[in-house]
Amino acid sequence: MIRRWFTKKQKSPQPIQDVHTAEVAAGLCTKAANPDPVSEITHFKSRLKDFGIEFSQLAVSTPKETENRLQAIQVAEEIAADPEMRNYFLTWKRLPLLHDEQSQVQKLTMKRQREYITALTLIFIENYQVLMQYVPGTGGKH
Repeated sequence: MIRRWFTKKQKSPQPIQDVHTAEVAAGLCTKAANPDPVSEITHFKSRLKDFGIEFSQLAVSTPKETENRLQAIQVAEEIAADPEMRNYFLTWKRLPLLHDEQSQVQKLTMKRQREYITALTLIFIENYQVLMQYVPGTGGKH
């Protein structure tokens, strides 16, 4: 589905994410079992603004087709799980994706879902417990 652009060319070392982002992410990951939904959503809104996305845009950018939604979730999980891709995503505020040249439809679909994939990736990286319950297919746990 996706391949990493890191493997295609010799790359210079990527800048490491800023200390503030790492501290915030670490703080959210170690929260108590009962997270505060209001503070979690407020923090999520501010993180989305860092990426140039408004919270209200997410409803419009959510894919209507179930298959496309599950595909976007899979892409977001892959970015969040890979340390190099996650570092690129947090540092440059862009999705580190290249698409197969064979499938132009898939490339167009991923372009359209950029905001949705970005939001999902942030949810997985920052480990927002309350928001993760609303992501289909994760069961509230990641």
